[in-house]
Amino acid sequence: MKITSSDLINFLRKYKIHFIGWSIFIFYEVVIMGLIRKQFAPFGNYAFFYFFNIILFYFHAHFVMPAAKMKTVQALWRLPLFMAIEVVVYITITLNITYFLHRNGYMTFANPPYFGMDAYVGMSYRVIYFILFGSAYYYILGYFQERKLVEEKEKERLFVIIENQRIYADLIKSQHAHLKAQINPHFLFNTLNFIYTSTRKTAPDAAEAILALSEMMRYSIEEMSNSNTPLIGELEQVENLIKLHKIKSHQQLYINMEYEEEVTELEIIPLLVMTLAENMFKHGDLLQETQPASLKLKYRKGLLQVETRNLINKTQLHPSHHIGLDNVKKRLKATYGDRAALQTSKQDEQFLVSLEIDLAPH
Repeated sequence: MKITSSDLINFLRKYKIHFIGWSIFIFYEVVIMGLIRKQFAPFGNYAFFYFFNIILFYFHAHFVMPAAKMKTVQALWRLPLFMAIEVVVYITITLNITYFLHRNGYMTFANPPYFGMDAYVGMSYRVIYFILFGSAYYYILGYFQERKLVEEKEKERLFVIIENQRIYADLIKSQHAHLKAQINPHFLFNTLNFIYTSTRKTAPDAAEAILALSEMMRYSIEEMSNSNTPLIGELEQVENLIKLHKIKSHQQLYINMEYEEEVTELEIIPLLVMTLAENMFKHGDLLQETQPASLKLKYRKGLLQVETRNLINKTQLHPSHHIGLDNVKKRLKATYGDRAALQTSKQDEQFLVSLEIDLAPH
């Protein structure tokens, strides 16, 4: 893998605190203490030992301390054991490497390496020195990580408070809108009733259209707040919808609606059948007497079946995106889950919609 200059710069920026810390520490130990003692070792000596010391520092902090399970009772025996192993392994490796390099003339050391008790004791002090630094670094990391977790939890708590406030504000707006919606339809229905009374004798078709529209709007407004509504009420509004479209087209629409008496006693979420009927009027060709559209409802062994069939309107200006049917699917999924299914298909230039809802007690 090729390392670019930008990768190196990003690495230095990410770990700049480490580089600054080690630079200060090494400067103190090498330069300050060297000036005090008036003695300096060759550069290779410093590079060799600080390389291994830094490795020991990070290895102890990132591997040994977590493996010791510091927050458990096992740390009482794990940590001393692992530290003893670190001391033995570190001294063995560094002492053998320095002896090899010195003997073969690859590097000259200020104090020639030798295998003796003084060497072991001196190096043990240095190993423990960096192990303690690594332990302190481990706890500092833990402190900052816990602090970060606390800050994240506090942010989450504040976010929940803000979200609750937003929901409460939306609720207040919805309540105001609901009150306003109760006032506006009341005025609208009174106006439609006045127009119906005024036109009943002079324009009976227009009056019937106004009456059908008024009943459909009243049903839509009143029943949408209910989780379930009797099907008889919605079927009556579907008949009003058919009547309205027939008046609009001068009775030239051909559509049949069939349902059994048992269906009228069922209760489902409102405006499902209305939406399916509106989909036929919006996208279907209902002008062919030989191929009328149909809306059928059946109820068998707890299963409500609703089927619509109509010719596809090939002359409509805008293609259908089935937004109404998609909304029906979402409402069915939210209310009935897997107990309801809506399927669509095309057969011989006809568009079919099949809705099934399992209403049997569970």
